[in-house]
Formats: sequence, structure tokens, C-alpha cells
Amino acid sequence: MKKIKKAYVDVGNGQIHYLHSKGQGIPLLLFHRTPASSVIFKKMMKRMAGSRPIYALDTPGFGASFNPGGMPDIKDYRDWFCEAIDNLGISSFHIYGHHTGTHIATEIAVHWKNRVKSLMLNGVAYLSENERVEFGKKILPAATPDEEGKYLMETWNIIKGLFPSFDRDLVHLEFIGALRAIDGRNQAFHAIWEQEFKKVLGEIECPFFAMSAANDFFAVLLEQIKKDFPSARTALLGNAIVASPELDTNNTVRLLNEFMTEVESA
Repeated sequence: MKKIKKAYVDVGNGQIHYLHSKGQGIPLLLFHRTPASSVIFKKMMKRMAGSRPIYALDTPGFGASFNPGGMPDIKDYRDWFCEAIDNLGISSFHIYGHHTGTHIATEIAVHWKNRVKSLMLNGVAYLSENERVEFGKKILPAATPDEEGKYLMETWNIIKGLFPSFDRDLVHLEFIGALRAIDGRNQAFHAIWEQEFKKVLGEIECPFFAMSAANDFFAVLLEQIKKDFPSARTALLGNAIVASPELDTNNTVRLLNEFMTEVESA
């Protein structure tokens, strides 16, 4: 079995942690949701091991990456990752972003139009400015640690609701991610709700694939994406809410592999 290795890459503000598996061809870069980390992609990486180089990076403030100060904007995250990609010696690549990762991935695809071969997004918040504001109001700040530990149950109950049914291992991993990313969660959500995402997505030039779990918050937006991007591929995955990489792994991997192969053959 091909091994998934852990490593760090230096950037100006600290170190970014990533998972990596070897392979031949154009690399695939994976950007995770909030409040998880690169661990959500382990099942996908095992299925795809050896097919091409794969990198799953921890967003700053999450997993084992450095903690940013203040309130970074989306371009800060973009620049940290672009520096990391350059320092890893990756010249061209495909991107798959999941929820929060879709926002960062799209910024990279616009910034490096000549280097990003395809943009594949799962859980796309294709919202107008007013819709972003209203949706952002529904996202509560991360629970603050208190002397009695009540924040632990508050966080647990929020995390449990992100999955279609209780899966001990998945909920536990997401819970650990949420406890680690108390500041990172608030920073990342601030950045993505301030981003003019529809405008940024409209500036991409590479082949584009939008997908969603059938019961994801943003599944209803796929129809509008298809109208606005007639050449884009769209697909509904199984009922995984936010956990398609873990719960609908085979279907997700199949769709990504088919799309990347088509893009590279064109």
C-alpha cells in the first residue's frame, strides 16, 4: 500500500502542515472544510494513492499549521498557500476544495490562471452579498472555554449535527478539530463571509466542476451555478451533509479522477 506521509513546509509566517502521497503526473491539492483539517481527506488519498502526487494542506489556524494573528482576509490565506505551493516546487496542479476550502481554492485559481489545471469544488456557497450576510448570521462563534467546561458540550452538539447519523470516529475527529481551531474557526469564517465569492468565481478560466452532497446546505445552489457557468460540470453526491470526502469517498474519487483525466486529455 502506498503510504501517506506527514510533513511541513515553511512560509514567512510559520509552517504549514500537509499530508502527501507520491505518484506520477500533475499533482492534486486538497483544501479542507472548517473546523476540520487535512485528516478529512485520508480515505480519499488512500483510494487515490499512487495515481498522482496528492497534497492535503492544513489551513493556518487548523490542524498542525501555524496560528495566524488578528483577522486575516481571504487573500492572506491565498498568499500563504501560494507561498507553500511554490516552496514545495509544484508548478501546475488540480485543486479540490471542500466548503471553506472552496473559497481559498477559487482565489488561488484566479491568482494563478496559468498554473491551475482544474478547479473542483464541493459545498459551494454561491451566494449574493445579502445572502452571505444572512447565512453568516446563522454561524455562531466558536464556543469559548469556560471554567465548567460547558463549551465542550456546546461544541459537541454542533459537531454532531454536521453528519447524517452518529459516526463515533468521524464526530470525534471533527470535535478534536473544532477544539483545536477555536480561533481559526472564527478567523476563517470571517474571511469567507467577507469575500465577494460570486465575483471571484466568475473570474476563473480553468475547467470547473461543482458538486455537493444531496443534503448539503448549498446543494440547491448547483442549479444556479450551472446556469451561470454553462460549461461547468455539476454533480450531486450521496446524503453526507458536510462529510462527502469521508462518507461518499468512492463516488467522489471516481468523479475527480474522471474530470482530471478529461481535462488532461483535452
